[in-house]
Amino acid sequence: MLVFLNLSFIMMSFSGAFATTEVTSLQNKALTSEQPDWLAHETMSCSMWRQANLYEAIREGKEACRLAPENAVVLINLGLMLQATDDSDAAIACYERAGRIDRANYLPYLGIARCWIIKGDEAKGIKLLEDMSSRQDAGFDWYYAAAQTCLKIKQNDLAERLIRSAMSAATAPEQLANARNSLFLIELRRNRLEQARELYKKVFDDCPPTEAEIYVRAASAVLKTDDPASGKVLLSCATKNLKTIQDSKAFFMLGRIFQDKVREVSARGRAKDLKARWLVVSRDAYSQAIVMAPKVSEYVLARADVLMQEGKLSEMFADLKAARDLSNVDPLPSFILDNLTEGSSANIVRLKRTKLVKAKLSIAGLSCDCHLSKFLGTMRNNNGVAFISASGRKVFSGEIIYAPSIISIDDLISKTREEFFKVLPPKKSAEPLSIAVLAEEPVAGLADVFKQSCEARHGPVVSFQESLVDYYNRFNDIQPTFSIGGTTPAGRGESPNAKY
Repeated sequence: MLVFLNLSFIMMSFSGAFATTEVTSLQNKALTSEQPDWLAHETMSCSMWRQANLYEAIREGKEACRLAPENAVVLINLGLMLQATDDSDAAIACYERAGRIDRANYLPYLGIARCWIIKGDEAKGIKLLEDMSSRQDAGFDWYYAAAQTCLKIKQNDLAERLIRSAMSAATAPEQLANARNSLFLIELRRNRLEQARELYKKVFDDCPPTEAEIYVRAASAVLKTDDPASGKVLLSCATKNLKTIQDSKAFFMLGRIFQDKVREVSARGRAKDLKARWLVVSRDAYSQAIVMAPKVSEYVLARADVLMQEGKLSEMFADLKAARDLSNVDPLPSFILDNLTEGSSANIVRLKRTKLVKAKLSIAGLSCDCHLSKFLGTMRNNNGVAFISASGRKVFSGEIIYAPSIISIDDLISKTREEFFKVLPPKKSAEPLSIAVLAEEPVAGLADVFKQSCEARHGPVVSFQESLVDYYNRFNDIQPTFSIGGTTPAGRGESPNAKY
């Protein structure tokens, strides 16, 4: 057993090439010894899981469970692996066995609840979470972990009860701070802004959050229009604490929120200095999104919008070219670069004054709804089109922004119809396509085109917040790990971010 314990220490202490070569070689020797040991198989299972070798990880985990059928740690680790690979029934069986062995450990109960939610029976999962909430004197981790699951499925009332129990059970400042952050998020979700403002300073001073949703909701609900400095501070805090590539979306959303502040300032006729300062914060937010995810064209295009409003046209055109190179889905970069750019040199550029018109369309007669994307793509390819979108079924409602000095609406419809039938299969080329112009109105300027293009793709900022939750990976926050000796389950520990 001593050999295997030492080997476990080696496995947990080294990473990279060493962990996958020399350590794996030593582990294999242990596995082929005359006396197979559950600890060797469990250590190998966790190692394989970290290397994304899921099949071998589960196989080794099952062998560890066979050799140590009464070890709750081993059972929970296997349950987590099975849950992550969509084998919820087998995962539930592991969790149930672990729960009978170690009744004080929250992970079996939490795992079963999550599995039922994954299986589509959310009501059953919520009932188990309610049972966890009703348990008396369970300890901080028990309540806190259940609350995090409730937050992931938008059960805010139940999450609040669990968080308040966690705060009462907290024994360390870090625990209290983490629970306070969750309570702050709940207050923001429920639009209780007075309570949220009371918590704001403590949340960001004591224990800056690592959850993207908190930053986005706080920026939207708490920041005041006449205080761009607070936006800069919030953005700085987010930059320090949001590190994953998925968090780039949060910085994109922060940029949009700060741009909304610019529009509020302009609408109220406030000082130009306020507008300029909010534009700087917005540009910085988009720049951070680009740093984290440089190949997302929407981020680059959004920054180009800000640069235009700041009058930095050379930088704007550089971003437009980059956005066009990254994606051809949005016609706006090409529209501006091909039609609205003039200048005597590469460093002296300006925008032409061009009338823009928004037309509302009715599109009917497509033999299949799936042909809509082909139709929009065909219309988008016409020179003079800055923006187009459509939605619905059978009869589609659409909007298009175009420059009538470049192409008339009649020519646009005619050319689209002609080219559209060319890309359809021969049997579909005779479908009775009907395109009607319902209304037209002038567009104030390019800033409105940028805004409409962004909202058509992503929706308003408030609704877009929901997409911060990665639906398919929301329950992968607890990963299999291993305590040396297998006697200290993380599910009984004191860390609010405990991993197992």
